Amino acid sequence: MIDLVADNPTRITNLVDLLRWRAAWSPNQVAYTFRVEGEADQSVTYGELDRTARALAVRLAEVTKSGDRALLLFPAGLDFVRAFFGSAYARCLAVPSCYPKPHRPMPRLSAIANDARAVVVLTESRTFDLVETARETSDLGNLDWIKVDELDLELADQWQPARIDSDEVLFLQYTSGSTDDPKGVMVQHRNVLHNLEVIRRGFHLEFSHRNDTDSGKGVFWLPAYHDMGLIGGILTSMYVGGQTLLMSPNDFLRRPARWLEAISQQRALVSGAPNFAYDLCVQKITEEQIADLDLSSWKVGFCGAEPIRPETLEQFAAKFETCGFCPEAFYPCYGLAESTLLAAGGDGPSSPVVRRYLRSALAQHRVTDANGAGANEVVKLVGCGSSRLEQRLEIVHPESRLRCDEDEVGEIWLQSPSIAAGYWNRPEETEEVFNAQLQDGDQGSFLRTGDLGFVHEGQLFVTGRVKEVIIIRGRNLYPQDVEKSVARAHPSLRNDAGATFSLTGSGEERLIVVHEIDRAFRRTDLNEVVHQIRRAIIDEHEVDPHAIVLIRQVSLPMTTSGKVQRSLCRQQYLEGTLRVLEFWKNETSLEQTQDGPSEKSIAPVVATSTVNGNGRQETRETPSSNNNGETSSSSTNRLKTAPLQLEDRPLTADERDRLSERIEIWLMDWLEKRASVSRDQIHRDKPFAEYGLDSLTAVEMSQDIEDWLGVQVTATVAWNYPTSATMSRYLVQEVAGSPEQGATPTEFVASRLEMDFDRLLGEVENLTEEEVESLLTQQEDSVVESRYG
Repeated sequence: MIDLVADNPTRITNLVDLLRWRAAWSPNQVAYTFRVEGEADQSVTYGELDRTARALAVRLAEVTKSGDRALLLFPAGLDFVRAFFGSAYARCLAVPSCYPKPHRPMPRLSAIANDARAVVVLTESRTFDLVETARETSDLGNLDWIKVDELDLELADQWQPARIDSDEVLFLQYTSGSTDDPKGVMVQHRNVLHNLEVIRRGFHLEFSHRNDTDSGKGVFWLPAYHDMGLIGGILTSMYVGGQTLLMSPNDFLRRPARWLEAISQQRALVSGAPNFAYDLCVQKITEEQIADLDLSSWKVGFCGAEPIRPETLEQFAAKFETCGFCPEAFYPCYGLAESTLLAAGGDGPSSPVVRRYLRSALAQHRVTDANGAGANEVVKLVGCGSSRLEQRLEIVHPESRLRCDEDEVGEIWLQSPSIAAGYWNRPEETEEVFNAQLQDGDQGSFLRTGDLGFVHEGQLFVTGRVKEVIIIRGRNLYPQDVEKSVARAHPSLRNDAGATFSLTGSGEERLIVVHEIDRAFRRTDLNEVVHQIRRAIIDEHEVDPHAIVLIRQVSLPMTTSGKVQRSLCRQQYLEGTLRVLEFWKNETSLEQTQDGPSEKSIAPVVATSTVNGNGRQETRETPSSNNNGETSSSSTNRLKTAPLQLEDRPLTADERDRLSERIEIWLMDWLEKRASVSRDQIHRDKPFAEYGLDSLTAVEMSQDIEDWLGVQVTATVAWNYPTSATMSRYLVQEVAGSPEQGATPTEFVASRLEMDFDRLLGEVENLTEEEVESLLTQQEDSVVESRYG
């Protein structure tokens, strides 16, 4: 329980009392502002938020009882915040959910709704219409739906406060786990309040009793359904009495400079994101944009939700030093949803602690300083601070459950008032994960994080994961989910005969796919099989694979019991000893990896490998390189085009046709440059998803179109008009206008069905999931449910 003010006897024990207290002290103080590019800011005061929460609680009481679950389904904006607190006021368990794709089934959302046994969905009018297909084709249609933007605020006066105990569950945080088996973490009121105090002390934030807007002022674009976005971005601000500017993850991804511009304009003290966001700023923000920034107010720049790369932090600090950013503002940290959010961090922001260790020793779970070792033998790790405020951290052997020695890597175990109550309706997994016991003494129950690390000189260093989870742009991918998608992609792919894993390179983890080909299909066009695998992964997981390797039947490493040996498969990939039939790799991603030798010595950039008489792969390199011999990357492969200039008059039919053709050519040039596609494979009527356009790349496409044509386009343009032909017709209409109606999203839905485009690129509004979920998941389906927070 937290005493908010020394001269006030009220002891705040739940989040409802916290908002009520804030609203009573400063009802007219702005709590949150939401910014959309090109639109006026939207704001809500503490008094308005309290009134809306009371009205929604009364409305919820008509269809729910205390303890029922309410699914929260919102785009980025203030309605999510209103719905979250309205659920708390009604004593319903909020279930934050990633934003859906338009007019498509939502298997993960349906799985979460079924697991939580939700009885109501809270949303807003636009989303309600958007998910019509999902409502009609799943059990979601049987739930009550409440549109928060159509709420009768007069209901607020009917609300009656009820006693809320601190150990009552506030919300279910579904981790970015397997689509087939989602797990909801039961986060209690007391967990949240304790973790908010941990964050406040760790960040060295002043506590304001009267909502001083200079205290804890922040800027956040992280998805609200992600623990970092909800706890770190939304609730921390209210707890300390600050004011937060919220942005859409999509706006950040389209133009990363918007994030830093908002910090500069708002004079924000606090902001943060996963590692990939800092890296994106380094890659995308220009010197001209930097000239207009003033980041001197930014005192806490936290970084978590995925492995933290020292190179990223170094490059970010160097690039933005001229506009006032100080390396001492960094706050590398570690956390996870099962611990509410923050589990380890520093005593205030400071320059990152970076240490060098022997790669070979870490592979054997030993910790050895890399004194004098060569660059290829060294792993640089960033310290994530230590446990704070009644928290305890132990490094434990996962099998023996004995404490590790100081020079050993083990599983990270936690004790803390922030530890959640367990997994919803999963008593056996709750017992295994949340009530773990050490073998060497009665030390109470621990949370098993599933993450590996060690403590050196008081700093936690995270080295990996016990389970084979792949984290890409803050989003968890489970190998078995991706492997199922791959096996369904083409009849030649054998069931339960594939492996997926990741390699680290150029600042991020990259997805590698290895799969056996049924020998009955040995004469099949394997390039087409690769094409279908890539399309399936992007369509179902919104991640573009780094490499796809098709191998001979019965050559995948397996245990004697028939289980895939992913680690051994990964080793064979790096050593070049897989029995390869076909090999494909993204041309733009051939770079030195941190996991081993350069992949240039292992496999070609494109599918130019052959198979020798012994079935071993032989490769020849065909990477694109610059004048310095360096391999090109996506950040340097953007299509540079001068802005299009048109006369200020209506275009003739011939001129419109020529403009459409010009746009088509531009789009195909863009695909060739950015999506690792050769020109002879590009067709005007082929969906972009087939070229490997994942959610992040689709965002870049929309921004490049906007820069070239000078018209505003949404990030979902690649979904609504997913071929060069249909998009060019749409863009002509947007640029030049027309007395005739061009292709519309509705019209194209019909043609899409005719052409079997049922697996097209998804909407990017939620990237950062599960990417933020994200970026967001995603970078937007996602970011957030994460392992590093």
